[in-house]
Order: sequence, then C-alpha cells, then structure tokens
Amino acid sequence: MTDADESMRPAGHDGAPLGKVVMYCLAIMSIAAAVIHFALAAENFPGYWLFSVVTLVVSWLQLGWAIVAIIRPSRGLLYGGVMLNAVVFAGYVITTATGDAIGTAPHSGGLSAFGNGLGAALEAVLAAGCAWLLTAKPARHPVGRQRLIMAPAATGAMTAVLLGVALATAGPGAATSTPSATATATATGTGGGSSMPGMAMPSAAALAIKLPNSTPAGDISMPNPDMQMMTGMRMASSVPCTATPTATQQKAAVSFVDTSWQDAKKYQRLAVAKAAGYRPITPVGAPVVHYLNPAYYRATVEGGPVLNTDDPQSLVYANTPKGAVLVAAMYITYPGGPTPQPGGCLTQWHVHTNLCLTPSLGVVGEVGAGNPTCPSGSVNRVTPPMIHVWFVPIPGGPTAIDAPDQQVVRAAEQVAAPPNGVA
Repeated sequence: MTDADESMRPAGHDGAPLGKVVMYCLAIMSIAAAVIHFALAAENFPGYWLFSVVTLVVSWLQLGWAIVAIIRPSRGLLYGGVMLNAVVFAGYVITTATGDAIGTAPHSGGLSAFGNGLGAALEAVLAAGCAWLLTAKPARHPVGRQRLIMAPAATGAMTAVLLGVALATAGPGAATSTPSATATATATGTGGGSSMPGMAMPSAAALAIKLPNSTPAGDISMPNPDMQMMTGMRMASSVPCTATPTATQQKAAVSFVDTSWQDAKKYQRLAVAKAAGYRPITPVGAPVVHYLNPAYYRATVEGGPVLNTDDPQSLVYANTPKGAVLVAAMYITYPGGPTPQPGGCLTQWHVHTNLCLTPSLGVVGEVGAGNPTCPSGSVNRVTPPMIHVWFVPIPGGPTAIDAPDQQVVRAAEQVAAPPNGVA
C-alpha cells in the first residue's frame, strides 16, 4: 500500500482522511480547467486547428483525471496530475510570453484575460495539490465527515462562480465570428459593430461580387461590418453602405487595390519603410503593428490626396515566425476630412472609439471593461476615419474592414515575404 493510496483510505467511522477531501477539491478544479480548455478549443479551431486539437486533448485528460480521482485515486494518478498540469501551465507561460507555444498557437485565445488567467491558476493549484498529496504525511490525518462534504461543496461553488465570469467575459478575438453573434452584439450595443445595427442588407447581386486582382489577398468582395469589425470600432458613416457597386465602381475598386499593392511592394522590406519615415504607433513586437509616416499624414492634412497609393499614411505589419510581413496599406484622413470611395460600397471607411491616443497619434492602450481610463499622457477619442487595403488572405478580401490579430498573423504566414526582423 503506497502513502498516496493510504491517504485516501477511510480514517474510521467518524472521519475521513484529509487527502480524500483535498482530492475531491482538486477533481472539481480539474473539471473547471477542462471546461476552460473546451471553450478555448472551440473558439480557435477554425483558424488554429493544431492548437485546438492539442487543447482538446488536454481538456479530455483533465476531465478524465477528475473522474478517476474521485473513483479510484492512486499515487500514479497524482504523478500524472503533477506532470499534466505543470506542462500545461508552462505552455500558458510560454504562449503569453512569445505568442507561439504550439505551432500555430493564437496570440490571444478568444477568452478574456481573466479566463486565461483562471485556467492557468487552476493548473498551478492542481500541480501543487497533487505534489502535496504525494509528499505530505498530514494528508492521512482524519477530519470530520462534515468537512468531506463542506470543503468540496465550497470549492465547487467558488469555482463555478469564477468559471461563469470567465466564460461570460470571453472576448471577441476568436479565430472567427458568426454573423448572428456579432449582429446580436451590435444590436444590443455590446459589440463593435456599426452604429446602424444591420437593418439594411446589401442585395444578393452585391453580395455575389467577386473581383480578381493582383494581390495575394484573394478576390474583392462587399465588406461585411457584422463579420469584420472588432470591439471599439464602427463605420465612419452612420448610414449603412449597401448599394450595389456599379461596373465603373467595381473597375475602380480593382484599380485602387492593384495600385496600392504595386506601390506598397517596396515597403515589404521593413528597413525601406523605416528609411522612408514610417515609425510604429502601436507597441513594437505585438502580433500586428501599425506604422505611421508623419510627413505623409501632414501632407494629407494640408490638402494632399487622401488615397495616395504611392505614399500611404500608414502601413501594417504582422509579426510571424519568419519575421515581419507587410499585410496592409492603411489610408487615414483627418477629422472631418474627405473619405473618398472609388469603389462605392466596396471601399468603406471605419473609425475606432476605444483607443488611448497620444498627441502624435500613438496608441498606448484601450479603454473598456475593467480599464475605464487611459494612461497618463494619452486620451480616449474617436480616431480619424481610415480604410485598409489588405495584401494577405484574411476573410473578406483586400477591402475587408478589419480582422482579429490572430487571423491577420495566420494570413501573413501564408504569403511569401522578404526576410525582416521584428516589426
């Protein structure tokens, strides 16, 4: 009989071993950790299948471990609990630090920071608890039968509350979003949809438009605000743009996209962009980094063309394992400035409402739930209108309004690019 087995044996008619009480509590926490991993796998499967498969395996192992811990605890099971949860916790730490722990691991999991943190905390407690049961003689100490019920019940109640908060605060940064979910968030004011909640829809003819072009981003199609806007975004116009683009507008959209790509190719090398005066205005080393050329933006403010394909005000890079990849040109007007749409509703402008901006348009944070104020030296204000032309195959094509960072990085990994360092 091993020490761990002995610690689970009944301590008499009036008591139970402390180890049995602790084991029940650990089993409850392992079930909660499994639920978090099931949710994480479901959120990321469309864009990060390998990460999701590994996450599903972890989920089933944690769930199976909990069942066996209740039915037939053993010393071998405790060793397995230490190893499993220590490895998963280490994976969380590495993913948080590097964003790429398991091949195609997403840079943000789709759960809130609280949800991800809760999962990691549960794994740390599980590993520590199993190790304690393996080594601590007090685990065999008898405790009252009442504690055998009350301690797991209290653990279950507290874990259920925390798990509910984690799932309820899951962010919209999943690999994909469903139209119905995003439309609901838009209509209720909880998401980042357009200011006009999807009452008018483009015609079937508009939705069927697929225009070939020279970029690696795929065909041009009608932008879909319900699918392509993140939290804190809305369309620049309060009136939904649903008109079917004319033949002239469709031709102009292709020309605009093709010219943007041809003129931006020189900036595929990050060093060329920096030499031209582009500087990062979002955190360096993030999954997606925006660069602004102050001189080009100043020229726009002073009356120059907004859609200057040769000198776009902003460039967007994604950091991938092979280095930074140019993913988009972004044209920015000034507050109240012109927002030309050469492609009609194929070329739509948007703004951000949740960013913390410095006087030089640097983005140093976001406001939102749990973070109501901006860092010192920055203010939250609506950005000037902007429009992307994408050069990588994100959902929606070259004129998609936006996409989650993990989609952009994944798309960037699919295209050829010259060697670059980190953007």
